[in-house]
Amino acid sequence: MSMLLSGIGGVREALVTARAGLDNPRLSRSLLSGLLLLVCFPVDRGYLRGSEVARMLDMNPSTTHRYLATLVAVGLLEQDPHTREYRLADAD
Repeated sequence: MSMLLSGIGGVREALVTARAGLDNPRLSRSLLSGLLLLVCFPVDRGYLRGSEVARMLDMNPSTTHRYLATLVAVGLLEQDPHTREYRLADAD
């Protein structure tokens, strides 16, 4: 995942720009929010707390937790069992 995100030039900027268009009925708000959540994570696989992600995106903490749990369940994120922090999953 980190390789994917690092290899797509300008993806963060494009998503932030698209976020401004959340009222556009042609866009999926939930998909856009999930993608924005993913690009919050550093490509060096550094960890973030769920509360940090919620604050970065100005999202409700419980919604952020559901998104994080979903991304962990499908293998796009990993959660440290001790610190409960998240990072991008290893591609291996």
